[in-house]
Amino acid sequence: MESVHAHWAGAFDVVQDVEGWQEFRRLDTELLMPPFTDGLADMAQMTAGVRATWTASSGRLTLKAEGTADCSPIDVLVDGQLAHRIAAAGRLSHTLELGTLPAGAKVQLWLPQFGRVRVLHASLQGEDVQSVQESGKRWLAYGSSITHCREAAGPSETWPALVARKLGWELQSLGFAGECQLDPAAARTIQRLPADVISLCLGINSYNAAAFSLRSYASQVLGFISNILTAHPDVPLVVITPVLSLPREATPNAVGATLADYREATAGVVAHLQRQSGEARIHLVDGGAVLTEAEALAHMPDTLHPDNAGYRLMAERLGPRLAAAAANGPKD
Repeated sequence: MESVHAHWAGAFDVVQDVEGWQEFRRLDTELLMPPFTDGLADMAQMTAGVRATWTASSGRLTLKAEGTADCSPIDVLVDGQLAHRIAAAGRLSHTLELGTLPAGAKVQLWLPQFGRVRVLHASLQGEDVQSVQESGKRWLAYGSSITHCREAAGPSETWPALVARKLGWELQSLGFAGECQLDPAAARTIQRLPADVISLCLGINSYNAAAFSLRSYASQVLGFISNILTAHPDVPLVVITPVLSLPREATPNAVGATLADYREATAGVVAHLQRQSGEARIHLVDGGAVLTEAEALAHMPDTLHPDNAGYRLMAERLGPRLAAAAANGPKD
């Protein structure tokens, strides 16, 4: 029986030390500025969206890894269905007998979306085992904790993972909890990665941290998007304004702006690019309408982050909008 090692997708870079431990980076680190961007660097070492895929007609999955105490679990899917969910905190060594599978069955290993994990060994042994290079549309999904999705039950149930699995897309998750602040390192990463569709969910971290006044925020968003458009001249780009957060909608932050103000400013930048620069390939999604007020009350226990059911609702609402943008490309 063949044994095939994991070929990782969804990471900007995989670093291996002399002992064979693999660690993962989701950002180009050239424009990180320690100590100012240490929080972003920490989030970029988390493995949201990082996965390996094989096909096989039978299988034994072997995994040796080590995760921090705050790690989300590891998911193993067979033909898109969750087959195993493994606790990832601490040192782990697992052998999973998948048994006889349908011919050409797809086996996926999803690393934790939150917490830091390193992998010593990951392989699938069995009949007709092959490592699969994903071939769907390449989707770069940039955003905050609401894209990072710590609250999802597992890495295959984040809203970007749900959308990517349904549409057959190749996901590159650039969700950074608390760190979606339009950093040059994030822009550089998006500029360097190949893409067929790009989504940017902007505004909530800037509101929470009062990082920008509305005047500086609009300029930062304009520059961030413009640089990405220059690097990807033919790629549809979807800008998602902040998802509803009821206590923040009309409450001014330390620079005197409400969440509704940041939503309006984000939409204003998109309208400016569409109108003044002729950038018709930009698509705007009103994040405030993705969940209703009743759904926000029911599925945001902390008033900010959706729960697992809330992320499923987000996937159901955002998936068709993203698919339409990717299919249509630039608007007429």
